[in-house]
This record gives sequence, C-alpha cells and structure tokens, in this order.
Amino acid sequence: MLEITGSLVYPITVGESAFIHEEEGIRRTSTVLSMEKMSPSEVCFETRNTKYLLHMSSGMEVSAV
Repeated sequence: MLEITGSLVYPITVGESAFIHEEEGIRRTSTVLSMEKMSPSEVCFETRNTKYLLHMSSGMEVSAV
C-alpha cells in the first residue's frame, strides 16, 4: 500500500482516475476500482495498479462519489 499526503483535485470516482495534489505536483492515478473512507481525513482506494492510503493535507475532508 502506498501512503500519500495531499488534497483531492476532484472527488474520487470509481471508474475514473483520481487526481491528487501533492507537494511535488499533481498525481493522476490509473482507474479507481474501489474506495473506502477511513475517517474524515483519510481514504483508502485501489486502482488498477496500486492500493493507496490518502492522508488529506491542510485539514481538508475526503469527498468521494
């Protein structure tokens, strides 16, 4: 599992790529297969290639579709 810290550019949507703004720039993932909100500031999601644990930065909350 890859742990990353950032903020969502768009809500995570199953069937589409996720876009995460990190310090180094914007990460575009492969297609999201599943997701689970772990807390208001953490989400676990799986793409075709990787499982992620996203820690939201700046006190932002997870929004997902």
